[in-house]
Amino acid sequence: MPAKTEIIPRRWERQKTESPIRLVLDPSHFKADNSAVALDVSLSGACVRTNLTLAPGDWVGVIPKGYFPQAIPGRVVWAREDEYSHWTFAGIEFIEDQLNKKAA
Repeated sequence: MPAKTEIIPRRWERQKTESPIRLVLDPSHFKADNSAVALDVSLSGACVRTNLTLAPGDWVGVIPKGYFPQAIPGRVVWAREDEYSHWTFAGIEFIEDQLNKKAA
């Protein structure tokens, strides 16, 4: 008999999109992907497709093209590489303290 798993509801509704973004992994060494795409977004994070190699725990900056003058700080929660396309798909959690400071 399969074990019961608890389903935890999402904090925010996700919106499907294919919005171009710039993803910055290490600004001091110019590790950035100008061809990254946000596949869905919410107030707390985004699912992205990128050429960068990402791992859970990595800190990244997300810059929506044409909308914000600076990066939204985030942390990679999960990541996987598609073996055929070699794209990396990742879930990024926005860092709330920084978002709250920008909104104030």
